[in-house]
Amino acid sequence: MGTGTSGEAPSSGGCGPHALTQGAVRLGCFVPQGWRHDLPSDLTPAAQWEAMVGIALRAERSGYGSVWVYDHLQAAPVEPGVPVFDPLLTLATVAWATDRIRLGAMCLALPLHHPAQLAHQLACLDVLSRGRLEVAIGAGSDPDEARAFGVHYPALGDRIMACGEAAELFRACWSHDQTNFEGRYSVLEGASVYPKPIQMPSPPIWIAGGGEQRTLWQVARHADGCSLFGPPERVAHKLDVLAEHCHSLGRPLDTVRVAVVVDCLVADTDEAADLLVERHNRLGEHPRSYRARRLVGTPAGCSQQLQRYLDLGVSDVCCYFPDPLGSDAIERLAQAVLGSPATRS
Repeated sequence: MGTGTSGEAPSSGGCGPHALTQGAVRLGCFVPQGWRHDLPSDLTPAAQWEAMVGIALRAERSGYGSVWVYDHLQAAPVEPGVPVFDPLLTLATVAWATDRIRLGAMCLALPLHHPAQLAHQLACLDVLSRGRLEVAIGAGSDPDEARAFGVHYPALGDRIMACGEAAELFRACWSHDQTNFEGRYSVLEGASVYPKPIQMPSPPIWIAGGGEQRTLWQVARHADGCSLFGPPERVAHKLDVLAEHCHSLGRPLDTVRVAVVVDCLVADTDEAADLLVERHNRLGEHPRSYRARRLVGTPAGCSQQLQRYLDLGVSDVCCYFPDPLGSDAIERLAQAVLGSPATRS
């Protein structure tokens, strides 16, 4: 892997300072960006942008600990005229509009970015947010999107290994006056990245994905946290694999924060929840399979389902609401999980 050099020792990986108290939960909320056709088509792009920022403000008022964005260039499925807003520009705007909530992309698709330039952009975001940035990177999941935009898309194994190298590169750039870095995928010669992040030695770095041979090994070696998805049984298995990787490296598992990314369909009654499943199940999955990977039901029911993840040691639950502008699901879930007032303004 790459090495950074300067007059001071490079920042170590390791991630104890960012670990949450066991049993605590940080509830996160995704901001709609258009990628999942989740912005009203009757609004102008400028009005959609304002609505996106409004979601972040609602999440902050409701007690959420973090807001998140995706990283994509076009909607899925592709449809002309559907805007998809840039994740870094969205985060900059959210950082400017909010006061306390932490923010990040879950996750930045590394093939779409130059790692050193991304190190500079992320450092600027940490300064702009006054030290509230979470850095999450991943191997990317849409080769057709990359091909459409002329982006080089290496084989999956290389994309995963590049995530660990990028974590090294970020920390080197953020801790050195000038960075010389020689890795398999990136080489820097005297790079000077300023401003430095406010969070030192670095903002928390997450690696997203549950690949057992490569991705979770990269998490154990390089990351402050991992991002998983799927039903609790799947997450439990992934955590067992992560524990094995951590043990082989001599790292305590409890120094790795664990996030679960999950869709949330919140309704007044179970019958109304069934209607939401019919409405949002675009791929026609069997209802039981669809529900198994999501929080579906009344606020109290969703809170009980969420508890199954927390019992596994999950520290962060990153919630995606399919229709945040047309409902008060954000506030109602927060009330059930956090005890915050369910008011929308």
